[in-house]
Amino acid sequence: MHRLLGGPLLASDVLATATRTTDAVQKSVLRADIQGLRALAVLAVLLYHLDVPFLPGGFVGVDVFFVISGFLITGLLLKQLVAEGRVSLLGFYARRARRLLPAATLVLVATGAITVAVLPITRWGSVGWDIIASASYVQNWRLATDSVGYLTSDVAPGPLQHYWSLGVEEQFYLVWPLLIIVAGWLGTRTRHQRGQIAIENLRPWLLIALALVLLPSLAWSMYYTAAAPEPAYFASTTRFWQLALGALLAVAHSHLEKIPGPLAMITGWLGTAGIIGSLVLIDGSVPYPGAAALLPTLSTALVIAAGVKRTPLGPELVLGTRPMVFVGNISYSLYLWHWPVIVFATAMFPQPHFTGSILILGLSIGLAYLTYRYVEKPVSGWSALSDAPGRSLCAAVALMIIGGLTGGMLVNAVRTEVDRAEIQSLQPEPLLTGAMTLPQEPRSAEPEHQTAAEEIVPAPVVAAEDFPSCDSAKISETEVTTCEYGDKASDRHVALVGDSHAKQWIPALDRIARDRGWKLTAYIHDACPFATGELERKGRAYVTCMDWNAQMQDLLRNDAELSLVVTSSYTMSAGIAGATDDVAAMAEAFQRSWRPFTQRGVPVAVIRDTPAPDINVPDCVAVNSTSLTKCSVPRREAADDKGVAQLRAAGSLPGVTSIDLNPFICPAEQCPPVIGDVLVYRDTDHLTATYVESLADRLEASLETLVAAR
Repeated sequence: MHRLLGGPLLASDVLATATRTTDAVQKSVLRADIQGLRALAVLAVLLYHLDVPFLPGGFVGVDVFFVISGFLITGLLLKQLVAEGRVSLLGFYARRARRLLPAATLVLVATGAITVAVLPITRWGSVGWDIIASASYVQNWRLATDSVGYLTSDVAPGPLQHYWSLGVEEQFYLVWPLLIIVAGWLGTRTRHQRGQIAIENLRPWLLIALALVLLPSLAWSMYYTAAAPEPAYFASTTRFWQLALGALLAVAHSHLEKIPGPLAMITGWLGTAGIIGSLVLIDGSVPYPGAAALLPTLSTALVIAAGVKRTPLGPELVLGTRPMVFVGNISYSLYLWHWPVIVFATAMFPQPHFTGSILILGLSIGLAYLTYRYVEKPVSGWSALSDAPGRSLCAAVALMIIGGLTGGMLVNAVRTEVDRAEIQSLQPEPLLTGAMTLPQEPRSAEPEHQTAAEEIVPAPVVAAEDFPSCDSAKISETEVTTCEYGDKASDRHVALVGDSHAKQWIPALDRIARDRGWKLTAYIHDACPFATGELERKGRAYVTCMDWNAQMQDLLRNDAELSLVVTSSYTMSAGIAGATDDVAAMAEAFQRSWRPFTQRGVPVAVIRDTPAPDINVPDCVAVNSTSLTKCSVPRREAADDKGVAQLRAAGSLPGVTSIDLNPFICPAEQCPPVIGDVLVYRDTDHLTATYVESLADRLEASLETLVAAR
């Protein structure tokens, strides 16, 4: 990596000998109050992940970390720049590698090993890719990409999702040191007195560099969070401003020392109160980061700024106590360990319990201390590495490769099982599978549930991929996309409209369309029901869904060949703003969308929303293939309350027919995971495409009558 631009061209000659330094770079950057802030941040995140009810905003602890990081790292860079007249990128990245990679890689390797021992093979592939992304410091972009897809919300959380914040920091530090070097070089253009330069001559250029990062990132955070809150949460571009704000404090350090003591004390406590208020007042329904992130971010900045002028009655009175400093010292390792411990403990002991939470907390702290004591400190101070930055970077590359190989082994293990499942799928299919094995009236008598299966189709390891290949509009999108099936030249046009719970019916409808010579077009928007009204999702106006509905309905109203509209939607995908009776309000919204079609004589068929076991069925079946009843769910829990608003709307609007196929999904008092050797679900609430296709005959009779009548 040839000294990472740390050579004479950009670094060694950036500055002449500095005439004076600031106290910001003369003093140690290790402050007790900042260690206490670290403790507050990591404990907030940990308790939030343990579902402590009084900390709904515990996730903002990550924002606190970002500001602290920007302040401390920029302070170190400025210290070197002023004291040595250069910034060595080689040395900078070597120090970060020694500080971060050993503990991070240890947790990655341990996570890979424990995954094999604890989690079903259905989870190995996802964890493997998470390990690879985390080792490469791009886990935040992997999560941002996955979060756009509504279907991924049904996937159990992986043990390495928290590595996203590490990716954000390292991506920032790929850019920020370079800007400091450029600012230093520009500062030499205004030097005075025999080529020397004062720190004040650097500050304007540093402020310009900060503005180039902070202002666009903050503006983008506001916009992107409003437009697409799920991916915006993980995107580094929406977070850089928080690190830049911390950097601004380091640049302004000498001015902050001039704050009067009483004002510093008040400012510090106000900032502390702001952080605590963020933990209590902000929750998951608030678009984040966006404007809401200003409260914890600015509050953290106030605490750090006030701490420059140390006062005996400031927040350090609490933050600087020995327990807080201890937790602050191990905060990095504690952050790394706590989430895998929670995920694996939950997998082994699914029922939450107070004692279990205490044990998780204790185990996380214990592992963090051991890692800090025997990994973090020894490696960061190891002279064989610290005296040779190039050697440190070689070791860093080796550790990243080890992490990547760990993930690769998990992915390869799953690939072997997938290959076996694909070979199995080439075998001749039996005449009767899935729903075809059930009687015409499955609830007329208690059927005998399948308790074991040697060969399940699809195999649990590939079940997550057993869905229709149709690119639907994502939650943040408004463009109407379509997928066409059947006889595309037919004058009998059937439209399928709705969200992913409508999309899952494509395999059955496609077979029917091909058999009957119909043209089938799917209009699908993730998490967006076929409804007209003031829709909201997660407490926020669902503008993209409303816009998509309007465009889609305009297209269908102008379709002269339209013979039938088929729809279905997830019961909880959206609601009506301000509704006191959610079912009644949604029923009216459904009817407002359906009525224009029934009035012109186009029938509407509503497929009742399917049962939701709320357990990941493939995961369960993967470890219970010889005892499938362990994966059954009572019908009253999974099915009885599904699609009530749709059924009410269909029952009171002429021209609308409701179709209930749930008796073929939950044929008795239990909803079985496997019927006729076919896996029923591919996650917690979506049917496998294989099982849906086995329902085609049950669906065909109802639809044929409606199309024939048209």
